[in-house]
Amino acid sequence: MDRGDSTILDVLQGILPEQTLELLQDHLQNPQTALQAVWRQTSLAANKLGTALSPLFAPVLARALQALHDSPDIVVLAFVLGTFVMMLQIVAWVHRTMMYVTRLAFRMMGWALVFAILAVLWRRGPETAVRDVAVFVGKLAGYAALVKDIWLSEYKKFDAQTKRGGGVVGSAPGGQRVPSGRSNAGW
Repeated sequence: MDRGDSTILDVLQGILPEQTLELLQDHLQNPQTALQAVWRQTSLAANKLGTALSPLFAPVLARALQALHDSPDIVVLAFVLGTFVMMLQIVAWVHRTMMYVTRLAFRMMGWALVFAILAVLWRRGPETAVRDVAVFVGKLAGYAALVKDIWLSEYKKFDAQTKRGGGVVGSAPGGQRVPSGRSNAGW
């Protein structure tokens, strides 16, 4: 390989142990190793391919560059389009990250709930825990019954108010009903 390899090895000198550096020098910089042979063959094949294809692609590349020079709108359009695609990728990445974090948080909350229930069972014992659950469910059912009663009484009031007219004065243009005490000037 080239001088860049020894520069990299010089930088790694303070990081890697001495035996590892010697091993890397023996296997990377020795011209008789298989890695060096593969590197030489690959670079030789790439140079031959570049030399063979250069006459074919040089005119095409020159025409493309001349077209871009003559029409800068294409460059601006490509830049705007590239920026838009990059922004969409960033938004998609943020969305995936947010979904992952949300899913992780809910899973952690679920496991925390399981461990909290297990801790309560361990601490209080199964009989006391069942009694606590029964008391909690009873209080919750009482609260639900209270909410149901309030909702039904309010619904009956509203139903009675709408059946007897509900204090509606008249109708506004277009068939809309106007509540009493208000004028339709603001509507």
